[in-house]
Amino acid sequence: MASVAPSPAEPSLAQQFRAALWSGAAPKLILPPPSTWHPEYPRWRFLWLLQRCPVPTLDHGVLLRQAVRWSGGKLFIGGWTPELAAVGEACGVTLSAAGDLIVAPYRPDWLAEKTWPDGQGLDEPPFLAVPDECLPAEPWLWSLSNGQLRSWHSSAQKEACWQALTAPPGSTTLLGLPTGAGKSLSFQLAARFSAGVTLVVVPTTALAIDQCFAANEILADFRHLGPRYYSANDPVSDPAAVRAALREGACRLLFASPESCVSGSLRGVIDDLAATGRLATLVIDEAHIIDSWGGHFRVEFQLLAIRRNQWLALSGGTLRTLLLSATFTPHCVDLLRTMFGGDQWQQFACQRLRPEISYFVGGFTVLDDREVALIDALHHLPRPLILYVTEVDEAIRLREVLVEAGFAATECFHGDTSGADRRQLLLAWRGHQIEIMVATSAFGMGVDKADVRAVVHACYPENVHRYYQEVGRGGRDGAKSIALWMPVTPKDRKVATSLLPKMLGADLITLRWQTMMAAARDEDGGILNMPTNAKHQRLMGGRSYGENIRWNKRLLLMMARAGLIDLVDLQFEEDGAEPEGRVERVRLRCNVAPGDPRIADLLKAPRERDLSEAGRGITALDAYLTGKAKICRLLRREYGAETIVACSGCIDCRDVPFDRHSIPALDFDPSRPTEPRLDIVSLDIFSTGTKAIGVMADRVADLIGDRRLLHFLCAPDLLGPLTEALAERLVPASRHFYRLDDAREIGRLNVDGSCHVVGLHGRTPDRAMLRLRAGARISHLFPKDAQITDANGRVLLTQEGAFFFPSYDEWLIQV
Repeated sequence: MASVAPSPAEPSLAQQFRAALWSGAAPKLILPPPSTWHPEYPRWRFLWLLQRCPVPTLDHGVLLRQAVRWSGGKLFIGGWTPELAAVGEACGVTLSAAGDLIVAPYRPDWLAEKTWPDGQGLDEPPFLAVPDECLPAEPWLWSLSNGQLRSWHSSAQKEACWQALTAPPGSTTLLGLPTGAGKSLSFQLAARFSAGVTLVVVPTTALAIDQCFAANEILADFRHLGPRYYSANDPVSDPAAVRAALREGACRLLFASPESCVSGSLRGVIDDLAATGRLATLVIDEAHIIDSWGGHFRVEFQLLAIRRNQWLALSGGTLRTLLLSATFTPHCVDLLRTMFGGDQWQQFACQRLRPEISYFVGGFTVLDDREVALIDALHHLPRPLILYVTEVDEAIRLREVLVEAGFAATECFHGDTSGADRRQLLLAWRGHQIEIMVATSAFGMGVDKADVRAVVHACYPENVHRYYQEVGRGGRDGAKSIALWMPVTPKDRKVATSLLPKMLGADLITLRWQTMMAAARDEDGGILNMPTNAKHQRLMGGRSYGENIRWNKRLLLMMARAGLIDLVDLQFEEDGAEPEGRVERVRLRCNVAPGDPRIADLLKAPRERDLSEAGRGITALDAYLTGKAKICRLLRREYGAETIVACSGCIDCRDVPFDRHSIPALDFDPSRPTEPRLDIVSLDIFSTGTKAIGVMADRVADLIGDRRLLHFLCAPDLLGPLTEALAERLVPASRHFYRLDDAREIGRLNVDGSCHVVGLHGRTPDRAMLRLRAGARISHLFPKDAQITDANGRVLLTQEGAFFFPSYDEWLIQV
């Protein structure tokens, strides 16, 4: 070992790191790093791992490599223990005679990449890749995250949350923000300011657990909301206890699957909540799944629309619906509007491709060759890392292979993982106790871990959409993340093809429809009441009871999508002869003669269209794998021409020098111009001094609390002092929400047509505010020393019909 001892003059975390390498032991108290992309972050992860696992493994070696690589490839440490030297050298780390750890960029020859700029490799150190779009938050937002949430992520996030908070009763609001942009805050705020229950429907148990953890952290000061998740097989979250908490009002924010809400044990409780006016908001997170899964896989996603309509009716038309996703395609938006739109539909979507992701591809034809390359890559890629596969058995096998190879901090998450294990795995993942998560698609949709630095696919995703969703688990802190695709063709492609939707043939369509028709009951109004368990004698001994029901539901959904029927209602009837003691029935209205022999022919075109669409997804990935198409272009084609292209990570775009400040902001269209009533109001205060700000804050607080005015514009120089003053008058944890916008953001404001906007000016009138024409009424409030007349002595805007009020009290009478 070299004879250079750690110097106490070094930064604290660096000193702890060097001391640990010398001694082989971690300190008891590890100092935090500045950020998840800072060069000190892998040093912190190394110390945290060494504290938990004192015996060095390859996980320690990779983190050593990561620490050196993030420090420019050279890091002076003086010396290290033989045990750490062994695992470090296995990961390409060497110690020079001068006491420097040296690491070369990782440039495997099996990658499509053939040339590299100086110092770059597959394991390129991260850097911030998204522009800083943060805005100061109104004081009421400070009540979240134990007072730590002091800013909006962006104007787009603020707008999306405002849409959620002000959604009219009975409305449906579609909200789209990129991954990592903070869309979950919209329903967290909806729950925070609601007196009723907010039900969040999520596609995976993993997401339900993760969202519940996050909600408990963010809403820590609002324990009465009692965030819970509902899982039938989770011993920690007992389903009966959750149902009881809902009935008793002890749970007002619930995360659940569509199956439990549509046809499971939650259905009756939710019906009761809706009927008593206690179900305030229905949120469907990852709502794009309704389109991509709902027609053929987990059909309850599409049946959610029927249940939502029932809950809306039970609530007396007051239930609000929020549809959330980062990846809405144009077709998906149209479908959701058809299913959930009704009379009150509003949408707000800002979609931008993720500049954080760097895409790499290495294709193989032999499985063993891929496995050798995969193990090699895992010796070099930064952590935390997710390794995606398609099949459960492969996930289990690979986890065992990696642990045996020396990657001890590796776990596995898949669709068959038990409820208790899922919860423990997610806790460990969030708690930085897992370095590699081997997973199927059951893990990760919406799971928010900020520091994931690499996502590897050792499989062939079924389509671009799934691939983009899964690589999007990385880089949620806004810094660069690696997406590495390592398929074996044709093997992996055949697996992907086998997962494409299975369609009923013409004979089975006719047979199943006739069987359900024969078991149907006629009701008033042309309604047919069909049992979903109907089974023809010819199908006996074939599919299981549950699978037969799912195929019947798929047929009904196919017919509904084609416009042949309208799904009206879902019902359950007690039936002791059935395995579950009840039978599910669908009430529907036929738009063609029920006995029409052409049913199969009428479904031929939509059936072929669905098959073609499914095949198109794999064809797009074929083009990416073979270098015939850029991934950023494929993604824009998938998500629509309005999607902002911000690629710096595919093989063609990496040659362009990257500047995060050149990334387009999350943009959205401002409000359409209106012809609002205009007011000019002279206040009885001067423009300067602490007292002036205090009086202005008093006025605003009164307008919010007594007059329920919610939208205020503010001159830039007043924004900071006024925000602080409002925090003293309207306690952040109070029931009041409002918006206080910087006048410089006027070009991006989305003002509701019925809104009364109040502009707060300083001594110099703000011209941007005066030009605003949005909402139903705009009242401009000026201090008494402001210049509110023009050169001819006319009060501003009066030539446009504005009303002038010489005092605040006179104006207040008309508010």
